[in-house]
Amino acid sequence: MAKRIVILGGGFAGVKCARVLAGKLDRASHEVVIFNRENHMVFHPMLAEVAGGSLNPDAVAAPLRQLLPRVWCRTEEVLGVDIEARLIRYRAHDEREATLSYDELVVACGSDVNLGVMPGMADHAFPLKTVGDAVALRAQVMQQLEKAEVCDDEATRRWYLSFIVVGGGYSGVEAAGEINDLARSSRRFFKNIRAEDISVHIIHSRDQLLPEIGEKLRQFTRDRMERAGIDVVLEARVAMATARGVVLQDGRTIEGGTIVCTIGTAPSAVVQHMAVAKDRGRLLTQADMRVQDQDDIWAIGDCAIVINELDGKPSPPTGQFAERQGKQAALNILRKQRGEPTRPFRFKPVGQLCAIGGHKAVAEILGLRISGFVAWFLWRTIYLMKLPSWSRRIKAGFDWGWQIFFSRDLSHLKADTTSRVSRAYYRAGDLIFAQGDPATDFYVLEKGEVDVLRRDASGAETKLARLGPGDFFGEMALLTNNPRNADVRAATDVEVVVMGRNVFSRISESMAPLKEVLVKAMRERAD
Repeated sequence: MAKRIVILGGGFAGVKCARVLAGKLDRASHEVVIFNRENHMVFHPMLAEVAGGSLNPDAVAAPLRQLLPRVWCRTEEVLGVDIEARLIRYRAHDEREATLSYDELVVACGSDVNLGVMPGMADHAFPLKTVGDAVALRAQVMQQLEKAEVCDDEATRRWYLSFIVVGGGYSGVEAAGEINDLARSSRRFFKNIRAEDISVHIIHSRDQLLPEIGEKLRQFTRDRMERAGIDVVLEARVAMATARGVVLQDGRTIEGGTIVCTIGTAPSAVVQHMAVAKDRGRLLTQADMRVQDQDDIWAIGDCAIVINELDGKPSPPTGQFAERQGKQAALNILRKQRGEPTRPFRFKPVGQLCAIGGHKAVAEILGLRISGFVAWFLWRTIYLMKLPSWSRRIKAGFDWGWQIFFSRDLSHLKADTTSRVSRAYYRAGDLIFAQGDPATDFYVLEKGEVDVLRRDASGAETKLARLGPGDFFGEMALLTNNPRNADVRAATDVEVVVMGRNVFSRISESMAPLKEVLVKAMRERAD
């Protein structure tokens, strides 16, 4: 039977590990499986370019199936790891829980966004973690410009055109620069928007932006961003976010119609529930990247604390370190398979790059510090070649080349979908849902009658109730997050209103009287 290597996560670390393993292992004796909820790998360093309209979204999303043709790619949600039984628990296509065994496990699931670090941030701020986040942020910027164009009140127009970025690291600086470029370069197409109406604020808790780079480049970054019209607010912490803007801990308020939060992370749910050694939610590893006290579980990327033998310090959560860890973890797994000793992680970073807007960037490469247009050109060239496939490189290069001759695209496609509240028709005798089915919908009867039936182990049915117009069903499994505990069959031709799980949850949580009615009905039916 072929040995199975399972990788959790399709980021830099997981994809590199999968590519190396698939390229060196015999498919007849080994199977490589990668779980990732999205069917593509996201090139995170360029998300700000998508938000700013410099790149189309598909340029930074490489489909895993095309990127890893020899790897079994799966998009099911991983629920947990049973270390003793060596099983991955996941939610299957039919919403039921299923398992998959492994011989070697590589945990590379990164970290999750946690906007709950500050009150109100989850309600009012845009994150920048996925391609969807970048697309939504770009749409928000364009929507604010459209609103400002037709707004008669000057104060409200300025509020529409005020953008607040929380966090002065790489993501925050790049996001602020791109938003500023998009808003200001687009202004010439709007009749009623003046340059002084637009404001971009970047708020950082430290005394300088980009603490990872040298002093001179940090100062250059601040100077150039301020010249471009960005308000740099340093040594300031956000206390809360509101519908009008952010409130700082010193009591100051910065108002703006758009808030972008680039700080706040949390360990992934899978890592949180693993009964292994952790420090602040990250997996502790041995020198060769195996999880402490585990022989067949490896951890790489942002979810792990991997010590770099070069300087004895934990590896920073950057793409170049994650990619190198993925490669070396794969080689160590191969060494283990061959009975050879594994090697500790050791890597000397090549350098660091950050675009700051206005065709300018800062860079430290092999000890050389570069800033301005040359650094920006170098940034684009290096990141273009780091994209994981030639198709993505060509797409990104075409988008950038397009901007030399044409302005940024001002169109934005609204991704809003119709809320799932619909009607359904069932004929007499049709099964609406079966006992044991996963809970996905809530039903309200408009016409006709249904029977609620329960089956015992032998398959014999017991009729529990008959429901008619105005009655509802399906709430018990949704509220308890359990499978259906009975069959519901149409006794006559029926028409029902169907409410999806997400809509049902929002309404029941926000309307206390409705939730009380549902809970009361659930208790009565349980009795």
